[in-house]
Amino acid sequence: MERENSVDADESKRRRATVEAHHRSEGTVPNETQMADYELYILGKMHVEEYQQYLLFKYGAQ
Repeated sequence: MERENSVDADESKRRRATVEAHHRSEGTVPNETQMADYELYILGKMHVEEYQQYLLFKYGAQ
């Protein structure tokens, strides 16, 4: 089962701009895997708390 996008287009644009601003301020470029992770939040497929838990699970053991 695939979760529908739960945010509207304006909210997705705002979230994408936030991600881009973060990387500009850090002087970094996200790789393909990072962007795929970001899309889960940007498109509203995960709520912020769920997204944070996902990232901890995926990258926490490294």
